[in-house]
Amino acid sequence: MGIDVKEIVVKDIITIGRDKSVRSASSMMGYFNVECLLVMEEDYPVGMVTKSDIDKSLDADLVEVGSIMSDPLVWVKYNTTLSEVAEIMETENVRKVPIFGNLSSGPVLLGMYMHERVELEEPVELDEN
Repeated sequence: MGIDVKEIVVKDIITIGRDKSVRSASSMMGYFNVECLLVMEEDYPVGMVTKSDIDKSLDADLVEVGSIMSDPLVWVKYNTTLSEVAEIMETENVRKVPIFGNLSSGPVLLGMYMHERVELEEPVELDEN
């Protein structure tokens, strides 16, 4: 039996409006010590903005988050297994996905799964003496 992604998610998710400036997004990331923000339009998640997106932006005061965010938003349901999430992330080439649950009133954000790639160093030969 696989592990459901809901069991290992980051639960503190910071959101920002798509009409806010890139400078505001950068400030929020620094203040909350996070590497991404979920971008909202009204009460609906529409994308994600990362430090990498911000670093590529030319004018942080004039550019809106909505113009640099990753779009469309790649997300998964709370009962998705970790292996399914890994496959989705590889297919979509993303390292962060929001996790949503269902309520009778609609979907609710439960958290975020983040996977950081690890760069392997050159193999070290061991001396067997």
